[in-house]
Amino acid sequence: MKTKVLFILLSILFIIPVNAMPHKRPRHKVNAKIISSSYKVNTRSPLFFNLTADETNDNLTITFQFPLEEADITVTDKDRNIVVSEMDSSIYEEKIVNIHAPESDIYTIEITSPTVDIIAEITLNEI
Repeated sequence: MKTKVLFILLSILFIIPVNAMPHKRPRHKVNAKIISSSYKVNTRSPLFFNLTADETNDNLTITFQFPLEEADITVTDKDRNIVVSEMDSSIYEEKIVNIHAPESDIYTIEITSPTVDIIAEITLNEI
């Protein structure tokens, strides 16, 4: 009997804090789309570009999910101010770029590599 009561009390101690954690909703709906891409080199297999953007805890997280070598990544805001600049980055499986506390509504991503040039746009819309 005592073990059952003790087990119930311990389970309540573990369940309540997990349920009491605040769920922080993102402030924006994030849309990412590739505007243009131009190939510099003919390749044997086609290149597929995929990038996603999510807002979590006041950070804008941009994930590149396509392979590129020696790529220059530049992220600018709507006023054309450079927010992130990474030179000679190699993207093999996945590359993540974080922008702390996004203040702009529109971000432009420019990726320049020996193989291809890509321009993408990220828009943040209020929920």
